[in-house]
Amino acid sequence: MSSENTENNGFQLDLRMLVSDLWKEAVRLLWVGVLVAVVFTAALCYRSYRVWSPVYQATATFTVYVTNPLQVDVRSYNSATAEQMAKTFPYILTSGALSDVVTKRLGISAMPAVSASVHENTNIFTLSVKDTDPKLAYDVLNAVIECYPQVAEFVVGPTVMNLLDESGVPDTPVNAFSYKPSVKQGVVLGVLVWLAVSVFVVATRATVHNEDELKRLMNLSCIGTFPQVRGFEKRARRKGKKAKLTNAYPVLTRERSAFGFADAVNLLRIRVEKEMRELNGKVLLVSSAIPGEGKTTVCVNLALSLAQKGKRTLLVDCDLRNPSTAAMLGISNVVGMTEYLTGKAEANAILHAMETPGFYAVFGGKPFSNAAELLSQKKLKLFIDQMRNVFDYILLDTPPSSILSDASEVASLADCALMVIRQNYASKDQILESVQMITDSEIPLIGSVLNGAERKKQAGSYGYSGYGGYGYGSK
Repeated sequence: MSSENTENNGFQLDLRMLVSDLWKEAVRLLWVGVLVAVVFTAALCYRSYRVWSPVYQATATFTVYVTNPLQVDVRSYNSATAEQMAKTFPYILTSGALSDVVTKRLGISAMPAVSASVHENTNIFTLSVKDTDPKLAYDVLNAVIECYPQVAEFVVGPTVMNLLDESGVPDTPVNAFSYKPSVKQGVVLGVLVWLAVSVFVVATRATVHNEDELKRLMNLSCIGTFPQVRGFEKRARRKGKKAKLTNAYPVLTRERSAFGFADAVNLLRIRVEKEMRELNGKVLLVSSAIPGEGKTTVCVNLALSLAQKGKRTLLVDCDLRNPSTAAMLGISNVVGMTEYLTGKAEANAILHAMETPGFYAVFGGKPFSNAAELLSQKKLKLFIDQMRNVFDYILLDTPPSSILSDASEVASLADCALMVIRQNYASKDQILESVQMITDSEIPLIGSVLNGAERKKQAGSYGYSGYGGYGYGSK
């Protein structure tokens, strides 16, 4: 393939990715548009209501005739006279002659809005007066009717105006109040703000979209990809299970797992075993950059896969601020690491055997806000050292490492580390900060897992492109 074709394909891929990101962000931020639309609509409706004033219109319709006896029966003259009166009316009005006469007669300081029109090809002439006071509008109309022929005589000659119809004192405003314009404006503003915010977020958030980006960013191999699994909770409900949100997380021991998920877990287990054999390591730290990337799901399923292959495996929940492994495995009200480190439970009391042979877990226990202080105790090191003699593998599920120091306190106890990165979630800067924390702890980083892959159809098979997470922070 030529370099030009490669560049074109890369451009198309980036454009497609950009559009996809924009769509997802727009859907995620839809509430922003709705909120802005509601706020703007309410403000504009209130403003419209406050500034609105009813305007009343008084009208009178006449037939116009010339008084010249030689022309009085000639229709063309009468029509021309009516048209001429309508055309010259604005000039007569603005000249001040008519206004002065009317204002003096009524004792008002200014004239309301007065207009005149003629029905085409007829001698029918209409006068209209608009004002917020319906009585004043009617009074001005009558005054104009009396004074207008006298003033207009100097322009169009002597005429006679015969009244055909008049409105009387108007009782209904001609500018009926409506919220519709304000609602339309509010919705338009909401949509514009929503789109602007979505574009801004996409433009300023540099995230990881696929394995290639992750490799380029971390200069480290991606040793596993977990597919995004949707609808797990609905399937559980259809089977009559408890509809807990935690059941929405795919776990290998559940009787039905999403397509490709078990394969992804087992492939990760094979690669982790290989890397740890080469390092002669037993303790693996599993972390992520920020909450919500699915490190707990990866850690739990990796431990299960190891145990299913005959390895004695211990899963330790070191996320004492937000322990979640117990809930994911359907267990509640158990003592855990918090109780052990605070002296409320012995080591044998926090070691729980799971249904899978060879699989044991130490849960987090009661949430503890100052977790870094507990995790830095020598008591934790002694516990891990004892477990090294009992288990083949020990997996430490730690808090996000770019925002908390908890993971760095545990890192010294591990032989190596594994990073879980969720597709299009954490920023690249946050990922690099997390990796820096691991490298500062001087333990080898054996690779990364791209979590939550969106399934996309490929030629004759299915593949995964990108990953969305489960676990921490997604409750």
